[in-house]
Amino acid sequence: MKIGVCDVNPAETARTVFLLNSQLRNLKENSRNTERNLKNKADHVSKVRDYLQNKCIGYDDVTIISYNLDLVMLDLDDQKFDCDIFISELSFPGGKNGVKLARKINDSVPSCNIIFYTNKIPDELDIYDARHVNCMLKGRHDARLVTLVDKLMDELHSDERKRFVKIRYDRNVNILDCRDIMYIRIEKRVTKYYTTRKTDKSDGVFYEYRPLSEIVEELPDNFVRCSAAAVVNRDYVRSYNHQVITMMDGETVKVGRRYGDVVIQV
Repeated sequence: MKIGVCDVNPAETARTVFLLNSQLRNLKENSRNTERNLKNKADHVSKVRDYLQNKCIGYDDVTIISYNLDLVMLDLDDQKFDCDIFISELSFPGGKNGVKLARKINDSVPSCNIIFYTNKIPDELDIYDARHVNCMLKGRHDARLVTLVDKLMDELHSDERKRFVKIRYDRNVNILDCRDIMYIRIEKRVTKYYTTRKTDKSDGVFYEYRPLSEIVEELPDNFVRCSAAAVVNRDYVRSYNHQVITMMDGETVKVGRRYGDVVIQV
C-alpha cells in the first residue's frame, strides 16, 4: 500500500511524513499487543476470533512517499501515479492549488483516497469541486489525520473492498475499477483486460504480464475462473453452458473441461 504526501515545501512534507511514520507505527504495535493479550486469556476466545477477523494491515506493508507538486504532475502525466492514499496541501506557490490537483487524480486514479491537510482553507477555493475523503487543519487535527489514515488502510486491506485492480505494463500503471472489467484472458502469454472503457482513441483493452492465479486473488466474488486462461465478470455474461460463455459484447469465452461444473453452479 502506498501513501503519498505533497506539501508546499520539503520541510512541511517531512513533518507530515514523520507524523504518519511515528504514529501509525505506534497504532499498529498497539494492535499487535492487543492481539497477544487476548490470546493469553482463555475466557476471551470469542473476542480473539472477532479481532482476528477484522485484523489491521501491518505497518511493514505500507510505503509513505514524499512528493512535490511537479513530481506528482509528472507521475500523473506518465501514468505512473499509483497512491492508495494521497495527502495534499490546498495552497501552492504560483497560484496552483490542491483542488485542481485532486481533480486530476480523480480522473486518472479514481481509487485514490485524497485528504486535504492544510494550514488554512482559502476563501476562493471550493474543496467540493474535487472528490476527497476529508479536509483537516495542520496542528489542530493531527491526531484525526492519523486516525483517518489508519482507518482507510484497514478498509483498503479488507477483502470487501476489492473494487479496484492495479496493473503495470510497459512502465505504466493503470488502476481499473473492477466493475468496468468484462473478462480477462491470457493471449500469447500476455494478460488482457477487456473493459467497458472504450473511447475514440482506445479499444478498452489493457495489458500486463501476470498469472491469472495471482490476479484472481485481487478480484471480487463476481469474477469466475472459467479456464486456465480466462476469468469472466458474471455481470457481463449473456448466456453460458458447459462449453462456452457468451458475453454482453458478443464475444465468446471457452470453458475449460475442469471448470464446467464450477461455471454452471455460479
